[in-house]
Amino acid sequence: MSVRACASVAAVAAATATAALVAGCTSPEQPGGGESFSAATLPRLEAAPASPSPAPRPDVRRTMSAAATLATFKAPLDACRGPVAIDVQEEGRPLLVSEHDYCGGAAWIPELDRGDVVELDGPGVDAGLYRVDVVDRHQRRDVFVRDLRPSADVVLQTCVSQTQLVLVALSKVPDRGV
Repeated sequence: MSVRACASVAAVAAATATAALVAGCTSPEQPGGGESFSAATLPRLEAAPASPSPAPRPDVRRTMSAAATLATFKAPLDACRGPVAIDVQEEGRPLLVSEHDYCGGAAWIPELDRGDVVELDGPGVDAGLYRVDVVDRHQRRDVFVRDLRPSADVVLQTCVSQTQLVLVALSKVPDRGV
């Protein structure tokens, strides 16, 4: 057989095989009695249940050096061992967390912005994550307990200059549960 005849036979064989494959894919019944490719269905996959979003990562972590009241806060605050949790003992007022600017308070409290997350623990504070809601600056001599935002869970306070201080209102981030 010539080369040209062999090529013709090969082309016919290839065309026949392709036609058989196409026919098998489009015929309603496969040779083995199975379903055709065009009519086949895949089982429906159910989405995995959504897992709870992870707890936010804290931008700042602080451990209280002491717990105090308005009558007892001065000595622990002046000891400069870290922030002090001060129970203002007034109904409807948040916990006050204070640290002198020269003891480290100015290095972190005024740097916080709305939406930042702070992790607090130690004596006098409900340990956990808190989100910054409001950052307010005030004249130092013009701020009183009544100025602490009642909607906040914790208010951070430090001086930022000889005449100004900053109050940062925090809301507790709900525990995600484990």
